[in-house]
Amino acid sequence: MKDAGLIEKIYDIATSHFHKWYGFGCAFLLEIIVALSLYGLIPKGEIPFRWYTLGILGVGLITFVGWAIYVWRFPRRSKDRLGVAIAIQIESPEDSKFLKKDFLSPFKSKIHELNLPFDVLVLKNHQSEKIETVDDARRVLEKTRAHFCIWGSIKKRKNAPEGEKYIFSLRGIVIHRPIQEVQKVLLRKEFDALLPNTVIFEEHLQFQAFEFRANQAVVALDYISGRAALLSGDFNTAIRLHESLFNAAQNGQQIPISKDILKKLLSLEYDQKASFEFFDSSAGNAYQQSIQKSLEYDPNNYGALLKRAIVEFNNGSGDPRTALNTIKEAKNRSSGNGYHWLYSKAFLHFWLEEYDGAIQCCDKLKEKSYGGEEITVAEVIRFNENLLKTHDKPQLYYWLGFVSYIKAKNPSIADKYFQQFIDKATDPMKDLKTRAESYLSSIKKEIGY
Repeated sequence: MKDAGLIEKIYDIATSHFHKWYGFGCAFLLEIIVALSLYGLIPKGEIPFRWYTLGILGVGLITFVGWAIYVWRFPRRSKDRLGVAIAIQIESPEDSKFLKKDFLSPFKSKIHELNLPFDVLVLKNHQSEKIETVDDARRVLEKTRAHFCIWGSIKKRKNAPEGEKYIFSLRGIVIHRPIQEVQKVLLRKEFDALLPNTVIFEEHLQFQAFEFRANQAVVALDYISGRAALLSGDFNTAIRLHESLFNAAQNGQQIPISKDILKKLLSLEYDQKASFEFFDSSAGNAYQQSIQKSLEYDPNNYGALLKRAIVEFNNGSGDPRTALNTIKEAKNRSSGNGYHWLYSKAFLHFWLEEYDGAIQCCDKLKEKSYGGEEITVAEVIRFNENLLKTHDKPQLYYWLGFVSYIKAKNPSIADKYFQQFIDKATDPMKDLKTRAESYLSSIKKEIGY
């Protein structure tokens, strides 16, 4: 009886504390006890004791390797998916069963239902109990190569006279390497805000509370990973995640993010997608579809309105007057810091041969500047150069000369365009010709030819 009690004690230590050195020692000791029992059943002399000893050492080595993997190995995400590390500390094996059945299972099921691109990496309890601070969570992200870490604890406490209650605490951290540090901090704050830190509930409500926490975690992951993807330029992932969340809200699911916020985000994401597709010759009509989707989510999206004007113009085959009206609408929706619309308005006036309006826009452009304007300038030059390959519009040479000289600060290229304009100018363009000659005189002095 005493031996049975001792063996039971060794077994408890081996199973409950296997991650400790003494847990490994007890597991190895149990193997020796079992092996000795089996050896005693073998007729004497059939197997030399030295072979038995070597066998025990071999099993011990295998056990040690397994123990080392169990203690120090962290799960890792696959290359083509986002990773979320789950590190929740529990105090008893019974609570571990509840965690798996009532939290992890609904959590994984929800991710599967929404078709979210996540690998769920569940840490062992001895790994989870070491995570107490944001720095601890960051180390977990490094070891698992995950983008998110949700960590916390489940504790059962007596609270007389109500009886036992659970305290379920959660925190979250997000990391996305292309994102600047300030943006990471803002995302982490949003993530924490979507994961209320502590929820206390009675024992008989454990299933509902655990499932509720799982839904909270999925919504937080869905929203924040989409935000992180957008900030790092991955608009396709952002759209996929946020549309699943928006559709869930449309279907009546209660989520802690308003549909208006999601619509604004999706409009911005489709606008970014359209920006990429504009210069992708293989995109087909995806560009137009992305603009349409962007404006469906937010009819006042400034960038999408500018792009709709490009679609309406349709490389000269569309309606420039309709495009001009859209540009006027975009102007009303601009934040006041960007003047992209002014380039479009000037171009359309040139195209429509409304030279007074075009010159007024050019004069305003001399006074205006904004961050990232060099990108707009490069796009304007490329767009007009392509149009001149298929359309006889001499006034566009003047427009290219103006943009190259005033905005691109390239007098040599501007000289070429102004010369081409003068050679092709017609009588209605006399005022433009006079201005072009004035610019050429200034360029001549500047570069000395």
